[in-house]
Amino acid sequence: MKRLIKLIKSSKETLPIIASVLGILLNLFLLPVQSRIWNGSEGPGISNFLTSFLAKDALLKEPVKLTLNMPEQYFKYGHYFVLVYFSLLTAIWSSRFIRWQWLKNCALIITSVALSANILIYWVSEYLTIYARKIFFDYIEVPAIAILLILFTIIAFKSKDYSDSIWKKYLYLLPVLFAVLITILFQYIPHAPVLSLLICVLILSINNEQIEKTHDKPKWYSILVKVVAIILIVISFGISFAIKYRPSSITSENQKIKPYNFAKNSGIELYVFNTGFNRMTKALSPTYKKWRPCPVYLIKHPKFGYVLFDTGISEKVAIEGQSGLGFPMSFLFESKSKPEMLAFNQIKKIGIDPEEIKYVAISHLHDDHIGTIDAFKNAQLIMNSRSEPQQANFPKFTNASSFKKSNSPLGKSYDLFGDKTIQLIEKQGHTDSDLILLVTLNEGLILLSGDAVVHYDWLKSNDVERLPTQPAKAAKNRNDIRNLELKMPDLIVFAGHDMPAIPKFRKDIVIVNPLFFKTDYLNIR
Repeated sequence: MKRLIKLIKSSKETLPIIASVLGILLNLFLLPVQSRIWNGSEGPGISNFLTSFLAKDALLKEPVKLTLNMPEQYFKYGHYFVLVYFSLLTAIWSSRFIRWQWLKNCALIITSVALSANILIYWVSEYLTIYARKIFFDYIEVPAIAILLILFTIIAFKSKDYSDSIWKKYLYLLPVLFAVLITILFQYIPHAPVLSLLICVLILSINNEQIEKTHDKPKWYSILVKVVAIILIVISFGISFAIKYRPSSITSENQKIKPYNFAKNSGIELYVFNTGFNRMTKALSPTYKKWRPCPVYLIKHPKFGYVLFDTGISEKVAIEGQSGLGFPMSFLFESKSKPEMLAFNQIKKIGIDPEEIKYVAISHLHDDHIGTIDAFKNAQLIMNSRSEPQQANFPKFTNASSFKKSNSPLGKSYDLFGDKTIQLIEKQGHTDSDLILLVTLNEGLILLSGDAVVHYDWLKSNDVERLPTQPAKAAKNRNDIRNLELKMPDLIVFAGHDMPAIPKFRKDIVIVNPLFFKTDYLNIR
């Protein structure tokens, strides 16, 4: 240690040495921990051994690489890796051992890109799926690191001409060799190759031939590279401090969630229709390609008539296909339907005139939930009081909060008919204006969640995914619905894009056109 301190004091590469040493020390802590989280208990023995001393909360049973459910520890320790990148960037920026300005400029800009991609992986993409994280990792960060390894191989190779030492002439072999060996040992990237880069920077800094600092006027392109690097760094750190959310996991039962007392034999029936299918495009999800239904729900009240919940996919999509979504939605989502699957056409087929429907409640304002809203002209439109439609010609609507105040297991609600059969629950999470319906059917209670529960994989997961406008509230809503299911096992939750198993004895729930719920009907897989 004394020798290292003496070396740092005497060296003209003081800052690169300090930065690389700090980066190496932090990476030596993070590498085994992240390797253990990623690979699980069956991973490398060295990761298991070191993590048992360094971070016991990271000793998870299941490997993260095999699940969609990213644990909190994955982000907790992953967030610190940005400091390792910052150490590498500082060492490169302040170094003198890189004698060729074009190489230094390339190293600076590529490191900045890798740092920014890392921020996207551990902060921004927490709002997206694991597959969005995969895009940032596979197509940005990993290629950037590979380019850096090549650059430092070139830098070390060129440096051998400035040294008489025999072993220094082979220094150019170290970057790739170390990266391969450390990756094999810990079975985890990007930490392993970045550790190799930091070690290479440290060796080159220590063995620099004491180059005097030049006072030449910097070239315009060098200034431009540094400005771009600074912008990327500022944006990256701005994101890291601004976005603090991590997936919220349920730790205990919410004692405020209590079973809901309801009276059976209400005479209310539910008709379920599927208006089409949608899924994320490769822009959001390169591998997860499951098509999901876009259902709507028609509630038949014996006294107050019909209430429709959501209106499904639009006629434009049913006729024009993908192009009917318009830009940018067509870039982010795929959507399929046919004219006979549209909500108003299916309702006509079962002998009900769309004009007979008295109420239409909307879960939220996404296109796949309001597609045929204009077909129900006589209905009173009911929405969350925070709803702000963007369309200029959007129909006038009634705030859910204008109805009689009531209480539900999920908090404050509004009683649509004053008989406690249909409770309107305003929430925020998936959007700023979610609306959930708690409905007492003739034989039991159901929850029409809209995208407050996107699908059942999402309900089980601790990863909020997607793009909720208020992720923490979305996670709380998810946790409350989980708890309600625990307290009321007979409750049936109808998700925004999924279908539950309906008990055969339930005569008050009718699945209309079951064939429409099969992807084969649209010839899609």
